[in-house]
Amino acid sequence: MIRHIRKPAPLIMTLLLALGIGGCTSGHYSKSAHRETRGILRFKKRAVPNSGRDMLDITPPRPATLEELAVNQKKAEFLGDRAHIEKGAKVLTLADALRNGVHRNRTYLDRKETLYLEALDLTLARHQFAPIFSATGSTVENRVQVEQGVNTFVTEATQTSKGNIGFSALTKIGTRISADLSSDFMRFITGQLREVSDSKLAVTLTQPLLRGAGYLAVTEVLTQAERSLLYSVRDFTQYRKTFTVDITSQYYRTLQARDAAKNAHLAYLAFKETVLRERGMEEANRRSLPALLQLEAATLSYDRRWLSAIESYEAQLDALKLQLGLPVSAKLMLDEGELSRLQLFDPPGSVDDALTTALSTRLDLQNSREGVEDAKRRIKVAKQDLLPSVGAVLQYDITGAPNSNGANLDARRRTVSPGLDVDLQLDKKAERNVLRAAEVAEQKSKRDLELQEETLRLDIRADWRALDLAKKQYQLAIEGLKLAERRLEVEYDYLIEGKSTSARDYIDAQQDLIEARDQITSTLITHTLARLKLWKDMGILFITKDGAWDDVLKTERPKGE
Repeated sequence: MIRHIRKPAPLIMTLLLALGIGGCTSGHYSKSAHRETRGILRFKKRAVPNSGRDMLDITPPRPATLEELAVNQKKAEFLGDRAHIEKGAKVLTLADALRNGVHRNRTYLDRKETLYLEALDLTLARHQFAPIFSATGSTVENRVQVEQGVNTFVTEATQTSKGNIGFSALTKIGTRISADLSSDFMRFITGQLREVSDSKLAVTLTQPLLRGAGYLAVTEVLTQAERSLLYSVRDFTQYRKTFTVDITSQYYRTLQARDAAKNAHLAYLAFKETVLRERGMEEANRRSLPALLQLEAATLSYDRRWLSAIESYEAQLDALKLQLGLPVSAKLMLDEGELSRLQLFDPPGSVDDALTTALSTRLDLQNSREGVEDAKRRIKVAKQDLLPSVGAVLQYDITGAPNSNGANLDARRRTVSPGLDVDLQLDKKAERNVLRAAEVAEQKSKRDLELQEETLRLDIRADWRALDLAKKQYQLAIEGLKLAERRLEVEYDYLIEGKSTSARDYIDAQQDLIEARDQITSTLITHTLARLKLWKDMGILFITKDGAWDDVLKTERPKGE
């Protein structure tokens, strides 16, 4: 028996080589994608005012601790047996709410991730114009035992290996350059070693001349992807403004619900005290039983209203926590001082000035105007697609000498093959339909832009009227409060002196006072939110990184200053 000692199998060596070349970790690719995507977003945001840096970071937020917030030590008597919800609770200011909202609101984070993924897709659209390399290979070994003599066996092995290295690049005028280096060799092992090799280098250049030629047609997909991402950055920037207004609205409406619970409690206490006094009067036969019963019924009614107001306040507070991305079970209360800081502001200029500003600054209008340009560009591309396909082709090949050892190329064995590919595209039904659809799309884009501009004019005019109405209603609410307080004093005196013919007058006066107090808070909040909405619709609501807003209208002054 004769045995031949062989080196490690080439198949194993090839596998180890492939693992070594492709040994980059998944973390490397993830970081590379993140770095490129952030670079794209950072560049795009420069073209969009107030787009904010926070859209560059999609890192999941840490669990909320709220340790930096102040702790409430007061007991809210008006909450009754629910006072424990505010005892020891963290006090959340409006600034705190906005900051938590932009970092934790789930919808807000979804919008950021969607924008990020669109930028990630753009990296692939750009990649088609980058040099693209490829490398493949295979190794197969066949072994056969050949008998030589009575007890002698020789192993004969045939190994076939193939290798290929490729390169391809597409220019923005349609020229495609590709190169391919391949090597195919066999190795025989029969106690001695010899090789047979065949290698080839092929370089191919193609250039469209009519259909698909030129920068416009070749880069259309990339151009639209670039512009679509810019539109998305603008949409996200506009969304930030809307988000801030929504959070602010929920915050103030929650404070309003708390204030309403406080007013309902005061009314309940007032009726309770009146009933105690009137019961004593009735026992002394100085008050009629029907009047007393009417007051007692009113007391029960206000007790129910008070309890309902507390429940409404807690529901609003829980809804705000959810909107801020905070645990609903978190023990929080709002800063009631935020209400005392509200003031009336008169915006400068006129409604026509506001309209002019809005038409020039609104980001969604910029998107629509550029969308009309996109539609016109697609018509040009569709017209070019009606042309015949004519492409120039040039192929250059170099091969190795047959049956040579190694993989050396022989420059004398080269071939140059110029050519022309022609397709007259006689069936143009699909291309015809694409062109007509593009023309219709352009018409629609113009109508959509016109409608959007008119809708914006409608919104600005409505915002202006709403702001003016809120101011007038606040002024009326102040007068109404004075009148309600005076009426209650009169009705109370009449009730004590027995001049009132019915307890109903006192009950109505108390109800008017509650409504007047609620109206003061409601109209002041409504005016503030109407002002923010006007700013947002005008496109001048400037949002800081923590979700708060800056007073961009520096000429505004509080009413009366």
